[in-house]
Amino acid sequence: MSGVQGAGVRSIRTFQSSEQYLFAMKEDMAEWLKDLYELDISVDTFLEVLETGSVLCQHANNITRVAAEFSAEYPALAGKVHLPRARLRVNRMAQPGTFQARDNVSNFIQWCRKEMDITGEGSLPGRLLYVHYAPENP
Repeated sequence: MSGVQGAGVRSIRTFQSSEQYLFAMKEDMAEWLKDLYELDISVDTFLEVLETGSVLCQHANNITRVAAEFSAEYPALAGKVHLPRARLRVNRMAQPGTFQARDNVSNFIQWCRKEMDITGEGSLPGRLLYVHYAPENP
């Protein structure tokens, strides 16, 4: 046994298209978020649940909270790694398609870049939102 608890055995699979890859990512992330936060989310409702950015910002704040707890418990080790410190302001009342929803999502993406050092135009949140909001016939 590898000692990693809760890690399922999955085969490495290749994808014929970026759409197949995004579908698989949404499927995995929906399952993970459902287990982590007890959300009513599936691959079919993934973007609708996340489109206001509220869940994303709450997730970022949860990561920041856990990082602060880790820093307090293991200060020497925490000083050797980059941990997120900034909390996000979240508008929990944001409605889909509104400025407030876009602001939540934008804040989350900026948090990912600054606090987690996730860079690149191909980052998953941006790609998923683009696919969700892009016109079907560009």
